[in-house]
Amino acid sequence: MRTIAIVNQKGGCGKTTTAINLAALSAKRGRRTLLVDMDPQSHCAAGLGIPEEAIEGGSTSVMRGEADGIDPTEICWEIGHRLHVLPSTVLLSAIEARSGEDTVDVQARLGIFLARCRGRFDVCFIDCPPALGTLTFSALRAATEALIPVETGYFSLKGARRQWDTIDALVRRLGRPLPRWIVPTIHDPASRLAAKILETLTQQFDANLAPLVIREHESLREAASLGQPVCDFEPGGSAERDFAALLDWMDTLPQPEKTTVGATVATPTSRAGEILTRLRAQHNGVPTPAVHLEPLHAPSPASDEQYGAVMTALGIRFRQPGRPDQILAVCGDFNGWSTSATPLRWNPAAQVFEAVVPLPPGTYRYQLVVDGRPCPDPHNTPSDGQSGEEPATTSTVQVQPTPSEA
Repeated sequence: MRTIAIVNQKGGCGKTTTAINLAALSAKRGRRTLLVDMDPQSHCAAGLGIPEEAIEGGSTSVMRGEADGIDPTEICWEIGHRLHVLPSTVLLSAIEARSGEDTVDVQARLGIFLARCRGRFDVCFIDCPPALGTLTFSALRAATEALIPVETGYFSLKGARRQWDTIDALVRRLGRPLPRWIVPTIHDPASRLAAKILETLTQQFDANLAPLVIREHESLREAASLGQPVCDFEPGGSAERDFAALLDWMDTLPQPEKTTVGATVATPTSRAGEILTRLRAQHNGVPTPAVHLEPLHAPSPASDEQYGAVMTALGIRFRQPGRPDQILAVCGDFNGWSTSATPLRWNPAAQVFEAVVPLPPGTYRYQLVVDGRPCPDPHNTPSDGQSGEEPATTSTVQVQPTPSEA
């Protein structure tokens, strides 16, 4: 069973929102999903409309050792089709305060419980508390991977490296690797400061940074106030598309061998999923991220023909001239027109901005985003049927099928 711990010792960074909406969307896609709340504040229950006074046991019983021998489904709430929640109670905070000879046994209880859930669920998301104590370590010990939501705000940026190093120290205690990625959250695409912070996160964490963002959406707050995930509150909205993009990217990541035992994790069945799977096979199992952020180290372009959007073996390469102090991105119908989800990385060797986006065959409209302002790509032909007499609002790029797909 694939088990993802969502962890950050800083509160207010979107951990619970991320856990709830990834779990709900995963269930909506047909996966048997379990959401485990390890936070004594019990926000997962509140965010999914579970009355606090009706919660008995849950993760508190698991951590107390009271769930041994009990059918896991008896202490989980069925919120919707294929979505179950193991809620928490305030009594869980007593576990955090415990210390003594049985601490190691306590830290193993969640993993033992989830091992009994194999075969019943395909994927599990664990919402961790805003502290790096016994409860969080128990979640990391039970997990196969971890996501670290980081708000694209000044104070979050200041603490991001410390967060990473502290979690890294906990992972070393596990005695085994634990793949983990930072996910930028609560991002305001219109904020120049947020864009600068996103660029700094990219520079600092590079391969450990998810190549997309979760934007700030009023609908997320409204949905939580009504006890609903955003995919039920506003189906097809921009907030759901952000979490769908995150889930799509997670599907491209290779799974540790232990997750395949007794699990039936769904694999991508879309055309995009097939393409990504083929690309991974061509590159010795290394996942192809949604945006290839590694510098291509190409020579400096000699003409405009080398700018714009060009099809390559890895996907569509977007390349633009600029200055290192600028922030460039592309938005289009392939990323929900997000002005920050697909940043272009400055390549000092070539003195250009660039990114490579793997896309299935088709025609896509897009815009260049310069310092937060969308505009048509000046190095590509106009679209929307415009002949050039009127300013074009978007540009077009076409992805041709490979010979094996044609």
